[in-house]
Amino acid sequence: MSKKQILDITGTLLIPSPQGVECLGNGEHPEYECCCDECDYYLYCFPQYDLLFD
Repeated sequence: MSKKQILDITGTLLIPSPQGVECLGNGEHPEYECCCDECDYYLYCFPQYDLLFD
């Protein structure tokens, strides 16, 4: 099964995964900026934050 891959507007390859560990835009790769705050898949990577808005 292949994982969903999204090319961000900055050109960063985003790979939604639990806690964002597989994503190049997770802020842990110095050559890419963190894209989490504007990512449409944020709640896929961090579902625990969806509970804060219930």
